[in-house]
Amino acid sequence: MNNLNENLRLDNNCRLCSSERIKIVFKLKPTPPGDLFLPQDKLNLSDEKYSLILALCEDCGYLHLPYVLNPEVSYTDYVYETKVTVGLRKNYKEYADSIISFAGTEPGSSVIDLGSNDGTMLKAFKESGMKVLGVEPNDNIAGIANRNGLETIADYFNSTIANHIIKEHGRASVITANYMYANIDNVVAFTGDVKKILEDEGLFVIQTGYHPEQMKINMFDYIYHEHFSYFSVKVLKQLLEQCGMELIHVSLHSPKGGSIRAIAQHSDGKRELDESVGLFMREEEDAGIHESGTYIRFAKEIDRRKKQVLELIGQIKSASHSIIGYGASHSTTTLLHHFEVGEYIDFLVDDNPIKHGLYSPGYQLPVYPSDKLYEDKPEYVLVLGWQHQDSIINRNKKYLNEGGKFIVPLPKLKVIG
Repeated sequence: MNNLNENLRLDNNCRLCSSERIKIVFKLKPTPPGDLFLPQDKLNLSDEKYSLILALCEDCGYLHLPYVLNPEVSYTDYVYETKVTVGLRKNYKEYADSIISFAGTEPGSSVIDLGSNDGTMLKAFKESGMKVLGVEPNDNIAGIANRNGLETIADYFNSTIANHIIKEHGRASVITANYMYANIDNVVAFTGDVKKILEDEGLFVIQTGYHPEQMKINMFDYIYHEHFSYFSVKVLKQLLEQCGMELIHVSLHSPKGGSIRAIAQHSDGKRELDESVGLFMREEEDAGIHESGTYIRFAKEIDRRKKQVLELIGQIKSASHSIIGYGASHSTTTLLHHFEVGEYIDFLVDDNPIKHGLYSPGYQLPVYPSDKLYEDKPEYVLVLGWQHQDSIINRNKKYLNEGGKFIVPLPKLKVIG
């Protein structure tokens, strides 16, 4: 371990197996923390850029960021709320129903959501008759959940909070970690604390982005400082076993360009191992998911896409046309900085009102409502939130009809209009 400064450290050993056989497989351009969209009087807080590098442990196959950014930097001015993500509320309703069915959970059973954000997931379980509790480190966002009647502890989940939960609430039938397990620095200790608060026949459910699926659509912008880990099923299985738990079921889901839902029990749990676990692991081996060459080739492909986008934008700017960006999120920060297109963008628009009036990390581009398209009438819109391109373009057909053009950078570069 090497502390480069108070905000950044470099881990020279694998955080899961302690191996020193760590190979860098993708060097992205340095970026500020991805969701540090700030008001004008705080713009200096997003000036500093930090190394964003993807590495693979050649012993256990763990794909991760060796440079670890202090979570306090990322989350102090964090503004993301779950409810604003397209389709996520509907997804969580389906999620809650399927877990209750799988577990055979009785009404009134205890469900704990870790990294519960604004309580969107808790609400889905509560509406199904469960007793719910959230743990969310951001005071403001935890406050939103509490005001909505969804009890939430405003703190980071750790052994102290685990002991508090056991004392005040008892152990849980179901514990969920939704799109946050990748954000945990010491994921081994975290998982050990989960085990501590899980009932004997309880289930731990992890939903997380799945890079073997994301890479099929050239989705590299899911790599950002808040995501320390990029889990394969094989690595998840090893990690859970290390912590006295057993992975028993895995399924593939559409959010985030491809996600997995992994269900685990205590190692001595009574549920049978589903064949899905072995099936995923065999597919990962066939795809070379634990081989460094796979990621090195992927990085080269992304850089090829970057060159295409920069050439097109260069032609547009040389013709004195204006370009704005659509999307203001973690992933758009990665895309703007790695593709080095921020300097060509006049401003950003986004459908999330929380981001309006703020400025993007690093490039400090102002963020406006999408109505700004029709006021300023830019010739081109670069769809930074390209994973949501269909809904973005459908909502803005009027812009196309009035002669505007959308540039979609990925999976393949295209111009619409």
